[in-house]
Amino acid sequence: MNPSNNPSDQHESWENWFDQLKKIEPAKPRPFFYTRLQARLSARTEPSAVLPWWLRNPGYALGALCLLVGLNVAAAVASDWAAERVPETDQYTYEEFASEYQLNRQGLYADE
Repeated sequence: MNPSNNPSDQHESWENWFDQLKKIEPAKPRPFFYTRLQARLSARTEPSAVLPWWLRNPGYALGALCLLVGLNVAAAVASDWAAERVPETDQYTYEEFASEYQLNRQGLYADE
């Protein structure tokens, strides 16, 4: 292609391009667009007391569920691991507890 330095040729090419743009029909919305839009806007303004906004989105709900299950599994594993670490000699019996806090003695106000 030879670049044209003639201003009239450039002007004509722009005019042709604008004429083609004028022939394009404007976009039309799909049927019932305004009804759907109005329903969405009214749904946003009405407070939904059933579920919070982040649970209505499936991605957030699934993430919250995975987090809850993960924390429960971690707590179960940690409690099992902690139970294995406690030696048998460190567990108190009732007699040791009563003697440590002197529960087997009678108080000052007891009848003798």
